[in-house]
Amino acid sequence: MKEGLQPMQTIAAISTPPGKGGIAVIRVSGERAIAVADGVFRAKSGKPIREIRPRTAVFGDICDPRTGEVIDSGICVAFFAPHSYTGEDTVELSCHGGTLVTTSVLSACFAAGAVQAGPGEFTKRAFLSGKLSLTEAEAVGLLIDADTEEKRRLSSSVMRGVTSRAIERLDEGLFSVMTALYAAIDYPEEDVGDEGERTIRAVVEDTLSGVERLLLTYKTGRAVTAGVRTVLCGAPNAGKSSLFNAMLGEDAAIVTQIAGTTRDVLRETLSFGGVTLRLSDTAGLRGDGAGDIERLGIDRARREIAEAELILTVIDETQPLDPGIRATIAAYPPCPRIAVLNKADLPCALPEVDLAALAGTHDALIRVSCVTGDGMDELAREIGAIWGSDRLELGQDAVIWDPRQHAALTRAAIDLREAASALDAGDAIDAVCTLCESALAAIRSVDGREINTDIADEVFRRFCVGK
Repeated sequence: MKEGLQPMQTIAAISTPPGKGGIAVIRVSGERAIAVADGVFRAKSGKPIREIRPRTAVFGDICDPRTGEVIDSGICVAFFAPHSYTGEDTVELSCHGGTLVTTSVLSACFAAGAVQAGPGEFTKRAFLSGKLSLTEAEAVGLLIDADTEEKRRLSSSVMRGVTSRAIERLDEGLFSVMTALYAAIDYPEEDVGDEGERTIRAVVEDTLSGVERLLLTYKTGRAVTAGVRTVLCGAPNAGKSSLFNAMLGEDAAIVTQIAGTTRDVLRETLSFGGVTLRLSDTAGLRGDGAGDIERLGIDRARREIAEAELILTVIDETQPLDPGIRATIAAYPPCPRIAVLNKADLPCALPEVDLAALAGTHDALIRVSCVTGDGMDELAREIGAIWGSDRLELGQDAVIWDPRQHAALTRAAIDLREAASALDAGDAIDAVCTLCESALAAIRSVDGREINTDIADEVFRRFCVGK
């Protein structure tokens, strides 16, 4: 347990999803976890929990300590401190997965002396006991929420300590500099000398390079975890809904030849090109001929475009460019945009002047056919090139993904640049030391080695109860 922390109350929570299921798991952790388990669980062998081998499944009855009534038959597994997820004595009770029986078992644990666990409290205790770094703890929540393969791979690598080890290397290098700087301040008669200054400068610059490398991963990490707000826009019947369905691999949007079929914004999250996209299909954009309801859809489409992080302009290449689309493109926010020239299975009728206009306002032009699937792989590669990184292996490389991590490393980079400048200018060692000290604190906060309690609480508040 981290220095200065006092023993905490014994907590309990249902750790499996709510509703009916084959089994449910109630987790109990804390100083009195074994006593709570002995209060509600009667092993068929008659042995108390403490006499049972750790991490061994034991069959018995789960009872209400207030009445002695058997609630259910189930399994008890005990993990004795410090060899548990939380670092505390921990017990997991498995029962049948009915809503009432599960809540009854949890109520029995409360009657035996446990209290309700808060969101993420088990993982928070694992962090406080040194079982997990803060980035590893954050990755647990990321894994639970993973809805794409890329997010699962990223969270899995972070949980294995890949990012933590990168932070640790930065910490060790800068700490060695701090040791030399403190010595120079404490013993001013012992000049660090030219060689010492060169060594300090080299470590500062090396640490800065490492911090900057991690900062470069944020774009990809954020795209994988939070997803890129991606908007499909274009004229009516350009093929937006067809492209929406093709990217999803299912018929989620209604496709007809009637202009204005899509009235509202359709949203889906998917992995495409190795990037998580929060994809929006919007109403066709036109000025004349739209009814009141369709105009509402167009207004919503324009609001989606204004907040987009990636725009896919869908163009029907079998006819000249709609004049209204030119005006829409001119009002795009400053974000990556790709012109998707749909109906590539039919003869192209786009004039060269229109192609030139699209090329001048978009990062790429991709010809696709939503009917045959031609061009979809090229579109995926282009999106991956914009938002992903071909130099980054999600399962192996250190990656940051959370704004908190990015802000901390940004602060560290600023301090390290100023420290390097101070060394070059021949400033006093005290000034260099202060800057390096600040950078070290920022680096350590990424992994929770030094962190404000309020920030830690906010991190774990995002978790579900029971994890």
